[in-house]
Amino acid sequence: MITFLHGFLGVKEDWEEIASIINLPHRCLTLPGHQGRSLDWEGFEKEIGEDVTLIGYSLGGRLAMQYAYKFPRRVKKLILLSANPGEEGEKRREQDEKWAKVLEEEGMERFLDKWYAQPLFKTFKVDRMRRRHNPKMLAEVIRRCSPANLPNLWPKLKKISCPMVFLFGDHDIRYQLIGKKLQKSFPVAWIPKSGHAIHLENPNACAKQILEAL
Repeated sequence: MITFLHGFLGVKEDWEEIASIINLPHRCLTLPGHQGRSLDWEGFEKEIGEDVTLIGYSLGGRLAMQYAYKFPRRVKKLILLSANPGEEGEKRREQDEKWAKVLEEEGMERFLDKWYAQPLFKTFKVDRMRRRHNPKMLAEVIRRCSPANLPNLWPKLKKISCPMVFLFGDHDIRYQLIGKKLQKSFPVAWIPKSGHAIHLENPNACAKQILEAL
């Protein structure tokens, strides 16, 4: 089963356009801590299940890699959009904690203003659906699932047994470096005219690459 995993601050509806273009049986899951879903990570893993092709964006891609590494027999293929296998360093963890504090102390609106002001999202326009999340739950998602807080999979990627394809936006300066590093060992495709949120900024080109990878 094709299973889509959205990113941090995302909603499962983010995949609607790509799913309609691909036009194959699929499901779109809501990540823990989003849209009122509890922080039940064990239940989330059970929902993903077995015999799955995981298509994940950013945080969703990171969780997909973690799942495939943890349960190698359950995953048929990974298609990873703007996904970072991991980071090391106390500096990044401190930065993540600052973001979590903004959510807890300043609320959703202020956090969104600051979050989407990052250069990473300069080509992306925030919509109302992203305002529906619970800020305290999102703070816990950051503390558990940021690139520096999850296990770093860079040294373990080749131990993931299923095929992996990585997609990145050609305007995503920060993640271009990740893509160039990955393409030495894995298939990497570049989505034109898009930044970090490639599935929303150029869904047609993104869907084409996903179909080729399936």
